[in-house]
Amino acid sequence: MRKIKNASWAAKISISALIIIVGFSAFKADYFEISKQLELFTGVFKEVNMYYVDETEPSQLMEKAVKGMLKSLDPYTVYIPESDIEDYRMMQTGQYGGIGSTIRMIDGKVIIADPHEGFPADKAGLKAGDWIKQVDGNIMTGKNTDQVSEVLKGTPGSEVELVYEREGKEYTIKLKREEIQLKSVPYYGMLDENTGYIYLNSFTDKASRDVKTAFLELKQNPNMNQVILDLRGNGGGLLGEAVNIANIFVDKGTEVVSMRGKLKESNKVYKTLRAAEDTEIPLAILINEGSASASEIVAGTIQDLDRGIIVGQKSYGKGLVQQIHKVQYGAQVKITIAKYYTPSGRCIQAINYAERAEDGSVARIPDSLRTEFKTKNNRSVFDGGGISPDIAVSDENASDILISLVQAGHIFTYAIEYYRNHDSIPGNGKFALSDEEYEDFVDYLKDKHYEYKTNTERRIEQLKLVAENEEYNGLQDEIARLEQKAKELKGDDLHRYKHQIATYLEQEIAARYFYQAGELRQSLNGDPIVEQAINALKDRKKYNELLAIAN
Repeated sequence: MRKIKNASWAAKISISALIIIVGFSAFKADYFEISKQLELFTGVFKEVNMYYVDETEPSQLMEKAVKGMLKSLDPYTVYIPESDIEDYRMMQTGQYGGIGSTIRMIDGKVIIADPHEGFPADKAGLKAGDWIKQVDGNIMTGKNTDQVSEVLKGTPGSEVELVYEREGKEYTIKLKREEIQLKSVPYYGMLDENTGYIYLNSFTDKASRDVKTAFLELKQNPNMNQVILDLRGNGGGLLGEAVNIANIFVDKGTEVVSMRGKLKESNKVYKTLRAAEDTEIPLAILINEGSASASEIVAGTIQDLDRGIIVGQKSYGKGLVQQIHKVQYGAQVKITIAKYYTPSGRCIQAINYAERAEDGSVARIPDSLRTEFKTKNNRSVFDGGGISPDIAVSDENASDILISLVQAGHIFTYAIEYYRNHDSIPGNGKFALSDEEYEDFVDYLKDKHYEYKTNTERRIEQLKLVAENEEYNGLQDEIARLEQKAKELKGDDLHRYKHQIATYLEQEIAARYFYQAGELRQSLNGDPIVEQAINALKDRKKYNELLAIAN
């Protein structure tokens, strides 16, 4: 990057900045202050680049300055350099050019994780666990997943050559890249004779189309008389798609969400535009702490209109709306322009980013400051803290040993070994490891490395430090005995947490045979949130009571 050599370059920036400011001074009362700060910034930027002792990179300095400025606002107002535009486009559309597979790092090797069904990697016979050694003649050893992903992606129709290793044998293969369209609805189906289920993982530009297609196909089953829409872990996406998905269950002309911002053009009301597909079928929306933004719009709308029940855990609480603006040289900036409000009038934003502590931290809005609103049937709902479920259900926390086994890749690699040694397994979520098969997994781990600390061990370490600080030396022997006992108990964690570990392992194995859809279907077995939703839907009296509908 060319370095700044004289003051004329900086002067041009100042003039350009002033021209830009003049363009919007009509709606910016503090024009002088903005102009002043731009001149100060330009002066500092010029002086640093001219006189700093080491060579500087103006583009890097500017990018860091812009990102630092935006970081002081909220996490969603971000600068998008031209080099990252394609990634942001993929987040909105779910599309990219590539081979159609996720990759991951295990033991310093980048390997195929999940080939997407029907795409180039799958059609070429690549399997989970294949070690990518070369791409187009370039050695991938020492590369991370981002670097390997970058070379695997490319223009649809272009060819890419891979050298990969499987079970000690090396293979070379050529693949033709395709336009990869990630599924916004990776799984839908009947959970039992009466209950339809749809899992939506993102609000891309085809999300409402895919949910509608899934719902209409499920409705062809004459016995389906209730449906579950699963938004757990769905971080959101396009606001328009949230409106369209709500429109599947609420009729034309119904307000779904409104936006209120500083500028008049940011104030909008979004209503459904088409006739609903079904306004009567009992509906449950599943949410958790990972459900945010567009997910909360759908859940909040369904709750406010008493159209269905919300089951799970309190959602994330993101009530902010972003808009992308193009800036110079192909870059873009995504700016929070408004807050959104559900039909009852509540904003579920849980964090006030405008008010920060001295250390820069922000806190969630306390319950004492939350305001009560009313649903269509006069039920109480509250703002400022995400969407609270009508039926709260806790999820079991992952044990320390399970987290360690997943991070070390041992569950993933054992699932591959199981797949190679078994021709088939039961589908439709009915697969279960036998006790003997689980013990085989335990034996498989005997020479494998994985480390973790239990909560008990962490507490004992804290006790040891407190005792040392307070000079309670007489506790040393007692603490040593506690440590030894904890170690002995930890040695049985594979059996203590057998159900949890086996459940996760069964899902990973199902993915090897039936791709992502099979893994998702398997994960629903014994899911407490799903079970609660099914039971509440079947009990029409309870369902109506939750929604304050007269029985």
